[in-house]
Amino acid sequence: MQVSEARRFQQLRGHLSYLKLNDAAEALNRVLDQARTERMSLTAALERLLEIEVEATEARRLAARERFACLPEPWTLSDFDFAAQPGVDEKLIRDLATLRFLDDASNVLFVGPPGVGKTMLSVALGRAAVEAGNRVYFTTAADLAARCHKAALEGRWKTCMNFLPARNS
Repeated sequence: MQVSEARRFQQLRGHLSYLKLNDAAEALNRVLDQARTERMSLTAALERLLEIEVEATEARRLAARERFACLPEPWTLSDFDFAAQPGVDEKLIRDLATLRFLDDASNVLFVGPPGVGKTMLSVALGRAAVEAGNRVYFTTAADLAARCHKAALEGRWKTCMNFLPARNS
């Protein structure tokens, strides 16, 4: 018995939904229409359908990493005015923006008086790390100390420490 095209289409939509490829399932009609009008190969049409799903998955993951990071502002490194802060070593900051320090499991500590851009640079580097696929969590030293103190008083010290990234030292 031969399966009708309508049934095959419904099965395909069902398979995509079952596999939780919801964005691909939603785009199926559009991709099939595009494949027909542009005379795309089967491989090209499948690649386009999966590309849609991959892009949606990447966007969801980025959004989740951004929520987890708790970055207080949308700053990026391009927002920082190096000319207004001549004491900031632009070459060093640009090197930090490569995120090589993550591969080395190194810490970055900005020290200086109020108003020189420590928070802005921290947020900008954090955002760059999030966009590069890393998990980031922004907090202030005061908030971190308060959380750790509270956890110690409540007998949750180990849980609190497990939340912080592990060090390779």
